[in-house]
Amino acid sequence: MNLILIGASTGGPGLLEKIVASLSGPICAPLIIAQHMDRISLHSFGKRLQRLSGIETTLVEAPTPIQNGCIYLLSDTAAIHSCGCDLSIVPKRDSGFYHPTIDRLFESAAKLECVRVTAILLSGIGADGAKGMLELKNMGHKTIAQDENSSIVYGMPKAAAEIGAASAIYAIEKIVTEIMELTKC
Repeated sequence: MNLILIGASTGGPGLLEKIVASLSGPICAPLIIAQHMDRISLHSFGKRLQRLSGIETTLVEAPTPIQNGCIYLLSDTAAIHSCGCDLSIVPKRDSGFYHPTIDRLFESAAKLECVRVTAILLSGIGADGAKGMLELKNMGHKTIAQDENSSIVYGMPKAAAEIGAASAIYAIEKIVTEIMELTKC
């Protein structure tokens, strides 16, 4: 199974809309999104993503099995758990600075077997996601950071690039193309 993880913060909602709007027809990989945003706004944002893509988009508020062809939007910090090759997203409320925490999502995915992970870090303030992305890269997974020119705020992708966590640095247009290719049936 291919598993696509996206972390975003400031500037992320518009970029995520662009990504999901580009996905036409059914997708053959799950897409899990950790967007720094308050829980109330995430509800309406999830509905918007579903309208744009026509793909089932679930706001994860309880343990949720991961299925191909779905988009999952985290409402809380969450980890991916496995039982054999069956995966689920398990949220855990926390009081961390970033919400939901991208590092926690990426770090949990680095421990998985039976999947190929592509982790993407988009525009945002701070360094959330960089450490977890490095773990994924060290485990042989594909890691992509957004480039400076197409980022609204070049904080999180820059932090990933600076510690060598990104195996590739792409403009948003190339990221969209990459995700389209990874999710193609």
